[in-house]
Amino acid sequence: MNEASFIELEKKLKSIKIEAFIIHQGENRIFEYLKNKKIAEKPAKVYSITKSIVSILIGIMVDKGMIKDIHEPIQNYFPDLDALKDPQKREITIFHLLTMTSGLQAGQFQGSKNRIKFIVEQPITHEPGSTFQYNSGDSHLLSAIIQKISGFTTAAFAERHLFYPLGIHKYIWVKDPQGINGGGFSLSLNVEDMVKIGLLFLKEGRFNSKQIISSNWLHQAKTPYKQFETEREGTAGYGYQLWTYKSTINPIDYYYANGLYGQYIFIVPKLNMIAVAKSHLQDDQQQSAPRLFFDEIIGSWLKKND
Repeated sequence: MNEASFIELEKKLKSIKIEAFIIHQGENRIFEYLKNKKIAEKPAKVYSITKSIVSILIGIMVDKGMIKDIHEPIQNYFPDLDALKDPQKREITIFHLLTMTSGLQAGQFQGSKNRIKFIVEQPITHEPGSTFQYNSGDSHLLSAIIQKISGFTTAAFAERHLFYPLGIHKYIWVKDPQGINGGGFSLSLNVEDMVKIGLLFLKEGRFNSKQIISSNWLHQAKTPYKQFETEREGTAGYGYQLWTYKSTINPIDYYYANGLYGQYIFIVPKLNMIAVAKSHLQDDQQQSAPRLFFDEIIGSWLKKND
C-alpha cells in the first residue's frame, strides 16, 4: 500500500471526530493514527462491539462443553419466567439470540428494573428463526445465560477465559440491576485491546500460540445466516453477533464488529488484515465513515497488487 494512501487517510480521519484508526497486516502495524496517547490507553465504551465479545464467550462455552447445543430453547435457562410459557416463545433458542432472529420485539429495556423480565415479556413479532431484527435484548439474554451456566458474572468468565489470555486488564463492564453484565452495549475497552480482539479473529482463535476459541466456532460466527441487500454495491449479512460484507466491486469479503458512534473492528482474512476504529461520530451519516475509509484502503491495496 503506498504512502500517499495513508497520508490521504490521515487527512480524512482528522477532518471528522475519529479518535483512533489502526491497521495491521498480520502482526505488523502498517498504519496508526491516534488523536492523543490517552485514546490508546483509556477504556471507552465500544457499544455494540460488546455483542461480538459475548458471541466469543458463548463459543468458549460450546468448546468446553458447558453448552451442549445452541439450538436448545432458552426457556431451559429461565424456567421461572412466565412469559416464556407462551408456545411461540418456547421455540426461541440460543442460536436465535446469536443471529438476532428471536422474533421478540425490540424494546427500550435500559430503564426497566428487571431487564431480563422486560425483554422476554415483549410480544413476538416474527416466528423465531424467520426474520433478522436487530435487538440488543437478544444479546442481553445471552449474557444472562453465560452467568447462569458458569456461576460467574459474564465479566468474570471473560476475565478468566478471554481477557486474561489476551492480556486485557483495563476494561469496564456495566451491570444491570440484577447484577448481569450488559450483553448489548455496556463494555468499555481501550484501542489496543480492540486490536487484540481483531487479531484473535484473524488468527482463527489463536493468540500467542494458544488456542483461546476454536476456529470452528469462529467460522460459524462469521457465516452470514441472514443476508440483505445494502444501498452500496454489495451484500450485508449477520452471523453470530457479527456483521458480514460481500462486495460486488472488490473480490474481497470481510466481517466486522460494530458499535454506535463509529466503533469498528474489521477482519479481512484474504488480506491477512485487521483494522480498528475508535470514534465519537454523532451524525448518523458520519458513523459509517470509518467503514467507507476502510473500503477505500482495501480498494487501493487491490489496485497496487493488480
